[in-house]
Amino acid sequence: MSRSLLWRILMALTPLMLAGFYFFLLVYQAERVAITDDARFYMDAAKSYGDYLETGWKGFKYFDKGFIDRYWHNNHEHPSFAKLLMAGGYLIHKKSGILRETVAYRVGISALAAVLLLFLFSFVRRAVSFRAAVFASLFFIFLPRTFFHARVATLDFTVGATCFIFVYCYWRGLTSRFWAWMTGIAFGFALASKLNAPFMVLPVLLHYCVVKWDDLKRRPVRTIFAPQFVSMLLLSLPMFFALWPWLWHDTVQRFKEYVLFHVNHYGISMYYLGEIYSTPRPPWSAPFVMMLVTTPLLTVLCAAIGFLLYRWRDDRDRFRPMLLVSLSAFVAIGTVMFLPAPFYSGVKLFQPFFPFLAAAAGVGLWRALDRATILPERWRFAPFGIVFLPAILSMVDLKHDHLSYYSELIGGTKGAAQYKFETHYYDLFYYDLAEYFNRELKTFSPVAFDPNGKEYPFTSGYLKRAKLLTPKFYYSDNRDTAAYYVLTHEYRWREYPDLLRKVKRRTPVYILERQGVPLLTVYRKEEPPRPDPD
Repeated sequence: MSRSLLWRILMALTPLMLAGFYFFLLVYQAERVAITDDARFYMDAAKSYGDYLETGWKGFKYFDKGFIDRYWHNNHEHPSFAKLLMAGGYLIHKKSGILRETVAYRVGISALAAVLLLFLFSFVRRAVSFRAAVFASLFFIFLPRTFFHARVATLDFTVGATCFIFVYCYWRGLTSRFWAWMTGIAFGFALASKLNAPFMVLPVLLHYCVVKWDDLKRRPVRTIFAPQFVSMLLLSLPMFFALWPWLWHDTVQRFKEYVLFHVNHYGISMYYLGEIYSTPRPPWSAPFVMMLVTTPLLTVLCAAIGFLLYRWRDDRDRFRPMLLVSLSAFVAIGTVMFLPAPFYSGVKLFQPFFPFLAAAAGVGLWRALDRATILPERWRFAPFGIVFLPAILSMVDLKHDHLSYYSELIGGTKGAAQYKFETHYYDLFYYDLAEYFNRELKTFSPVAFDPNGKEYPFTSGYLKRAKLLTPKFYYSDNRDTAAYYVLTHEYRWREYPDLLRKVKRRTPVYILERQGVPLLTVYRKEEPPRPDPD
């Protein structure tokens, strides 16, 4: 076998190896990842949807209104696709028992992450080069916050993945009729993921106007009705409705309720630079600032190189892929920055931004190393691994709690605390906290949480069913009588300072820290002093 043939085989297998590596990282010890406060809504809904799929074949009740209402009423304010992915894992758990319950609900999201990586690799390889595609894939794998969202049971990663796949299908559809018709299907899946998906039509339309400007002037009608847009008109809404049985009956009323729920979404507090925001919302720049301080610094720098120093002359010959990346990235984060929608701690609300950022970073690193003439050509790309080292070390240091990641730009998690950013949110029930109670509790013991204790009876229940939390643990809503009291250090709750003052004289029995910053503190109930035996 010739060396060139071996190289071609390796190049063909590389995206599969990268996707497999990413999936392995996501599912490895996934049970150690904290359960988020809203995962309980989606996990319950996924269980219900799974039961619908499992039992509906009896008498073929899938289209029966009463049957649909019974199983799909749960969390009907959000579209279905992410929860269907979770339902697939739940059914695997139910039928085979090979996955813990908490992991089962997450594995479908992680599988989609591996699929997304294949599309990301293909896009950058076709647009730029094989090496740039490898770099883009690695930049995406080692995005700590996105890595967290790809292994929890929520909607945000799913809409990020489906939006990128939609844009990819559109771009490939410029030269392929097959991918042009796949565009409508991909957009249907994006619509069925979350409400922010429709905004991704804007960069596609702008890009199409640029690359087809001459055709638009000569043959406007024929050019406008390109196969991509015809497929979106014919296939996207049917896909959206087909994936969401809740809308099969009382369609107009239920769709109206879906839209109005998000238009009138309740406010969610955010702690940002020492201030608590809800209404009014945080400053328009907050999403961009959060992106900068929660993305590895070298990733941001390489992305800037990719956006600014790419050879646009070559880009024109490939239907301007970097223009498409730039427009898509801007719209993905710009909708959160400039529209009057709720925004709160973290970067979960603009996950569609990050695949495009990784694509730009991969191109930027490739261009920087390709122009590094100071190095011998044979070894020019050898140092690329150094770029990913800081992010990898930080991710290892944070264990599985990557929602507390902050970049070198701000001095890590400790620097974020000093600059008064929220160092964790989502009312997480951490695996380390469960491990502490597993070691500590010898008898049946009530445990209270503040400042948002109402989330913890549900998350602790999931952990107990998965045998990750001792049955001796019992949630209590009375901090005065509970045997243990857990204070989570989330500054967005306005009562937090008063709660902290009340316990400052007590001695903690356990502190969960990341990079020197306490995320939560556990106190044991103080026993009353015993009388002097004399």
